[in-house]
Amino acid sequence: MRNPEEILEAARRKWPSALRAEARGEDFFPLQIPLGPLARTDDFSIIREAIGSLTCDGHGFLVEWEEVKTRKWGTQRWPRRVTFGSISQLADALHLTRELHLFRNALMTARTECPELEPWLRAKAHRIPEFLDQWQGLLAVCVCFKSNPKPQCYPRQLPVTVGTKFIEQNSGILRELLEVVLGDRINANGASFEERFHLLSEPPQVRFRFLDRGLRDRTQLPFMDCAATAEEFARLSWEVPRVLIVENRVVFLCLPDIPDTLAVLGNGKAASLLLSCDWMRKSDVVYWGDLDEAGFGILSSLRAGLPAIRSVLMDIETWNQWSEFAVPGKRDPTAQHNNLSVHEDQALKAIQKGPWMLEQEKIPPNDSARIIQEAFLPR
Repeated sequence: MRNPEEILEAARRKWPSALRAEARGEDFFPLQIPLGPLARTDDFSIIREAIGSLTCDGHGFLVEWEEVKTRKWGTQRWPRRVTFGSISQLADALHLTRELHLFRNALMTARTECPELEPWLRAKAHRIPEFLDQWQGLLAVCVCFKSNPKPQCYPRQLPVTVGTKFIEQNSGILRELLEVVLGDRINANGASFEERFHLLSEPPQVRFRFLDRGLRDRTQLPFMDCAATAEEFARLSWEVPRVLIVENRVVFLCLPDIPDTLAVLGNGKAASLLLSCDWMRKSDVVYWGDLDEAGFGILSSLRAGLPAIRSVLMDIETWNQWSEFAVPGKRDPTAQHNNLSVHEDQALKAIQKGPWMLEQEKIPPNDSARIIQEAFLPR
């Protein structure tokens, strides 16, 4: 038989359904929680104590009784189930009375200020308590988009009385709400929040660094280390003999001097940003990423567009030599590994056994510098 704590826990699991029913105006009460069978025991005092725990004041539920004839103890009055007569009674028992009050106010405000949210409210009103502190701001954003569904400005520039970071901090729930409010006025093909809701976003940038001052001079740039938008970087008409793509910023900053070589900071976006660089197809391109599922996934994606790309420090020999520095890694179900060499695939299989992650920074700088320089020796 359930004790009072178990009864309240079972009732708590019904709370989201009770909130949805409240939003829909549906009958959900009385809510009955079965108590289950009495404990199997020959000690009637144990049963009496269990029954007594249900009759104490302060639990917030009503106990329904029935008379049962037993062979051991004759006719007894057993508890059958407990009942909550209303959502207010349930809220009181669960110490959620204030939450219920705020929920009802939030529901009423949403229906008044943005009735277009009604489908979401009827389906997902139980989620409102998660966002009570942000609710007024969320509605303000919805109302703003309702009147101007294609703002064509940056999220922080929207004329809404919320903090400048509010939209990015609440983009997940806002995406749900705005898709209901705007309907077919969203950009259905947009992947990012900004694209989907006709907002501006900062263009992705590529950071690059000359590993040879002479190469820098030939390009007539006054900087050794700089950045350009991905679109500008793709439009370059340079003739760069060698390109070294690395993933981590510290490694990027510590690369050795290598003749005729440009270093590019991939930073997790190498595959998507660099495959449009036609000028790079004439270069000897080498990639060095972390030894983990994501790193090999980036390498494989790059090789799909740049078939001649080589890797460095991403083979089984690298893993065998420095695997002591590996840490527990994460699975990357999105990564594809169709374009790896035999030695790269051997390293991938080794790290997948953990899974492990051997980060670039863990390979001793003197060793990595020597191996990278050797990778660009004439073949």
